[in-house]
Amino acid sequence: MRKLADGDYKVRDSVKYYCQFASPELTKDILEKRISAQDDPRWQEFGFSKPEEYEFWSWRACAIICLKMIIDTTSSRNESVKELIEEGVRLGGYISHDKNNKLVDKDWYYKPLVDLAKKYHLDGKLHSSLSVQNICKEIINKHFVIASVNPEVIRYDKTESDSIGGHVILIHGFKWQDGKCTGFYLHNPSGKSEETRIAFIPIDVFKKAFAKKGLSLWK
Repeated sequence: MRKLADGDYKVRDSVKYYCQFASPELTKDILEKRISAQDDPRWQEFGFSKPEEYEFWSWRACAIICLKMIIDTTSSRNESVKELIEEGVRLGGYISHDKNNKLVDKDWYYKPLVDLAKKYHLDGKLHSSLSVQNICKEIINKHFVIASVNPEVIRYDKTESDSIGGHVILIHGFKWQDGKCTGFYLHNPSGKSEETRIAFIPIDVFKKAFAKKGLSLWK
C-alpha cells in the first residue's frame, strides 16, 4: 500500500446519493427537532402510507439508505425505501418492538443486510475489526464499504465524542498522498448540508468518528 501512487481511488466515478429524509434540505431542521419528520412534504416518496411510519423509519434508515445507494448504482432496480426496510426486517435486520409491542430499537444487524444485498445480486463481507488500511484495500478491489461512525462527529456537530458508532455511512473512495490515506469520499445519509452529505472527510475527523466495524459490498 505504501507504494501506491498519490491520487484519488474510487469504486466508481459516479455513485447515487440518497438522504434518509425525503427532503434533504430539511435534514438539519429535522435532526435539530425544529420540525418533525412528519412535516416533510415529500414523505410519501419513501413508499409509506402514513407520515407516522415515515417519521419512525426515517430516523432509523441510514443502513438501508446506504444499501439502496449501492443497489441503484450497480443496477436498474429502484425499490422504495419502505420495501427495502420491510425486506430487511423480515430477514431479522432490525427489531423495533418486542413480543409485548414494547419499543426496543435493536439497531440494524450487519449479517441480514448482507443477506438482503444478495437478493440484489451483490456479494458482501462482514468486518468486525476494520481499519483505515482495510477500507482502502476494499476500495482498491472495487468494494463499497458501509462503516459505523458517530453521526455528530462525521457531520461536524462535535469535534470529539465519548461514543462511537450509532450511524453508518457509505465510503466509495479515498485520497492517497505520501504513502498514506488522507481522507475518504463518502455519502452520509444524514448530512445537515450538501457538503456533509456528499463529502470528503479528512482522515483525522474520520478516525474520531469511526467505530472500526462495518461491511463491504460489491457486484
